[in-house]
Amino acid sequence: MTALLRTFQLPLLTFFFFASISAFSQSDSTKNSLGEIEVFSDPGIDSLEKRMRGKNEMKGFRIQIFLGSYADAKNLRARFLNSGLGLQAYISQNTPDYVVRVGDFKTAFEAQKYLSDLRKTYPSALLVADKIEPPRLVREKSN
Repeated sequence: MTALLRTFQLPLLTFFFFASISAFSQSDSTKNSLGEIEVFSDPGIDSLEKRMRGKNEMKGFRIQIFLGSYADAKNLRARFLNSGLGLQAYISQNTPDYVVRVGDFKTAFEAQKYLSDLRKTYPSALLVADKIEPPRLVREKSN
């Protein structure tokens, strides 16, 4: 029995030696030169994050002032934000083009107030139903 064990001992040790070396020397192609970060979180936090996705959006209206290329949309948005109207401007993709939409209006009536003024500068402006950002709460300063 010992002669049989000695026959397989050297090949078996050799196999385990090379197997352990190859297991530790494998490189992961997804690692970058800065290293790798692995994040562990409580499952309760993960489920809360999934439930809260999209909760900060609500149905409302925006005024679309542009449809075209991304570069033109970026330039128009920057000009609009510098115009001092006090409305937020958003770029979104409307394949294959991009649109610039302004405002966060809860009702179409509220948006109509701005639409006629915006048509003076942007003749093709139109009212569209969209998801809007909820209004920001303003805290009063206490004395």
